[in-house]
Amino acid sequence: MVYRLIAKDTIEEKVMLLKARKADLFTSVMDDGNMFGASLDVEDIRELFA
Repeated sequence: MVYRLIAKDTIEEKVMLLKARKADLFTSVMDDGNMFGASLDVEDIRELFA
């Protein structure tokens, strides 16, 4: 078992939050099959490729 400890208000915390947001966005696009839905804007698409 592995535990990842991340200190609050650090770059690593921000990276983990961004990673989670990208994963959620990718899942919503792939699972819903609604690639051009109203919830997906230009900024969301840019973040997928950043």
